[in-house]
Amino acid sequence: MLYIGFVIRNPFSRRHEMVTTKVVRVTKNKSFEIGIYRNSSIIGGSFGIDSFKQDHAGFSFDIELLGWNLDFMFYDNRHYDEKS
Repeated sequence: MLYIGFVIRNPFSRRHEMVTTKVVRVTKNKSFEIGIYRNSSIIGGSFGIDSFKQDHAGFSFDIELLGWNLDFMFYDNRHYDEKS
């Protein structure tokens, strides 16, 4: 797993609410998800890659700016099975 991220938050706010989210199935086992959230961030962002030997492997990317968060995820719908 690789994760790189940073965020500067407003310490006087505890807001976190989902505005909208949309999941699009690309293939039988792959999905793309976009989410928009309201939160307490001033500025931030992150990038993550989940390993291929775990549940819902894939990558994610998000941008946070002035209380808004735009989140992108591309992942595998399946659960990892050690025996396979």
